[in-house]
Amino acid sequence: MMHALYNKKNEKILTVSIIANDSFSALFKNPNFYGVFFFTDANCTVTTDGNEKAIAKQNILFYYPYQKLQFKGNFEGVCIQFHPDFFCIDIHAKDIGCQGLLFNNFMNDTILRCSQIEYDDLCSYYAKIQAELSQKNIGQQDMIASQLKMLLIQAVRYKKGKQKIESARKENIHYQIEKLIDAHFIKESSAEFYAKKIEVSVSTFNRLCKKYFQNSFVTLLNLKRIASAKNKLFLTNNSIKDIAYEVGYNDPLYFSRVFKKHTNISPKEFRKQLKNNRLI
Repeated sequence: MMHALYNKKNEKILTVSIIANDSFSALFKNPNFYGVFFFTDANCTVTTDGNEKAIAKQNILFYYPYQKLQFKGNFEGVCIQFHPDFFCIDIHAKDIGCQGLLFNNFMNDTILRCSQIEYDDLCSYYAKIQAELSQKNIGQQDMIASQLKMLLIQAVRYKKGKQKIESARKENIHYQIEKLIDAHFIKESSAEFYAKKIEVSVSTFNRLCKKYFQNSFVTLLNLKRIASAKNKLFLTNNSIKDIAYEVGYNDPLYFSRVFKKHTNISPKEFRKQLKNNRLI
């Protein structure tokens, strides 16, 4: 069962759907959307950007357009899909604070593991969205957008609260690597630079990347640059060549190859799908 919101051109811009492992792939025929997936029951793993995590009931997964996603196991639940033209996470990033925390958080994970109270609270927002979609009414798009925004703000609050607990459990080196890549990914491409900053050998640094992030340093660097490039491809009219330089690539052709490797789509097509198309 699916409920949908349409724009004035009768194009689908938001949906609320029931999901299960046997029907999930149908949602990704054209993954040009942000997604919030509520798992009412699950015994599975999800791999995003090479990072595998377990999913259980009362978990919520946040999906960024053209992220590689693979499930193993069984699950069921509900998902909200919305096109960036309806509600753009990148535009609202400063207001909500969810970009790099809930969405595109490849250095940690994009799963919110909720208590029953937290899960019920967040589910109440999608229930209100679903109720709005069940009948046409004045100000419908604004009402749904406001409920979606409140859902994401509350999810950020829960996530940040859990991060404080998690940070006490993890070794400080985990956060040093994350902050260094965030600060220097555009200009610094060598593992030697980062290894020197944390005073370890290059081989030890590479092992730490695999240990904490399940990816090599080169993959982490590329994922960070691609995340930045996605933002620029949607929010600016800068040429793909210029964007390649802006995120740290000296060769635009190499940038396009890396981008497609991690998203299954070229930078040009990514921009087209997010700027011109709606949900299928």
